[in-house]
Amino acid sequence: MKRREAREVAFRLTYEMVMTGSFNQYTKKILLGSADADSINYVDSIIDGITEHKKNIEDIITKYAIGYELNRIYKTDLAVLYLAVYELIYTDTPKAVIANEAVEIIKLYSDTQSYSFVNGILASVIKGECSG
Repeated sequence: MKRREAREVAFRLTYEMVMTGSFNQYTKKILLGSADADSINYVDSIIDGITEHKKNIEDIITKYAIGYELNRIYKTDLAVLYLAVYELIYTDTPKAVIANEAVEIIKLYSDTQSYSFVNGILASVIKGECSG
């Protein structure tokens, strides 16, 4: 499984977490199927990281989603923002890769205007939180 596919699995699991309140190990097993160890480790690290840093991630999203409460953001958009903000803040993955892949995922799964909303928030996060 390529990293992009693993990131999409992580997004789908995060979306389920947004909808239900928790990650589902059974869903993870189904989505990963016979994935290689690197993909499984990547997805596990994303799930563990979002779980551990959820409050901080929410604070960052709220800070840059000006005029939007978390509960007013489309659930698909919120899921990709959890994933991307986690990676931007807590991993060494190149920022442009994270933002680009988040936008590509949101183009597949959300409203036609959502990609500009997500891209704008991520650009602000990169400028405000990652420029150190």
